[in-house]
Amino acid sequence: MSKTGKKILKITGYLFIAACVVGIVMLTSFNTQMQKNRSCDEVHIAINHQNDLFFVDEADVKNMLIEQLGDSVKGELLAKIDVRRIEKLLGQNNYIERAETYLDANGELHIEIVQKQPLARVINKYGVNYYISDRGDKIPVSTKFTSRVAVISGNIEEGTQNLDTIKTQTLKNVHQLAQFIHANNFWNAQVEQIYVTTDKEIILVPKLGNHTIRMGSIENMEEKFHNLELFYKSGLNYVGWDQYETINVEFDGQIVCKKTQAYEQ
Repeated sequence: MSKTGKKILKITGYLFIAACVVGIVMLTSFNTQMQKNRSCDEVHIAINHQNDLFFVDEADVKNMLIEQLGDSVKGELLAKIDVRRIEKLLGQNNYIERAETYLDANGELHIEIVQKQPLARVINKYGVNYYISDRGDKIPVSTKFTSRVAVISGNIEEGTQNLDTIKTQTLKNVHQLAQFIHANNFWNAQVEQIYVTTDKEIILVPKLGNHTIRMGSIENMEEKFHNLELFYKSGLNYVGWDQYETINVEFDGQIVCKKTQAYEQ
């Protein structure tokens, strides 16, 4: 092939590529315009019910959309649907950790909800109830669902003002303790209640046995729980779970027990 022929072939190739690019741009622009003029055919709502959480259901989400936007979005023009705004609105709900939304190629809106996970239920000294999450968020109690978690009670001043995050040092300390207990399979299955005395000392109420566990403070709590677990497995399993009235682990490297009256000699 001559040089002129090769040059013509090369130019033809460039023109073909340019034509393809223009065609793709025009097709994309056409599809985009079609999408803008298309209405939302369906709204799909998926809620994460992990750990048997049912604070929020599909009807709740639809009602939130109607209250905040005036409709359920279904039938709305896709060009008018602001998915970021929907995420922000749903994220303001006290039971929702986050919301993710997107529109698919079929003109359908998808909403994925992750609920806040209660770590413990607080009953403060005035009888005010609320949950706290692993992140320290306050979650109001619900009339439609009760989460089965450990209870924090006693000399807790903090209430539900502003329903944001925990503020007082006392509750922060107890929250740290509750996090440790929840993360440990053994103690998560054992501890039913965390009680704060007027002296800010911490007492645990286990699910098994009639005894209470005096923790004192959260200082060295890893070591305290380690020693207590050894005592549970090598001591209480043999002498019986009703042998003691109190088990005190607040002293370094020591476990001091007080027997119940029935076992005192």
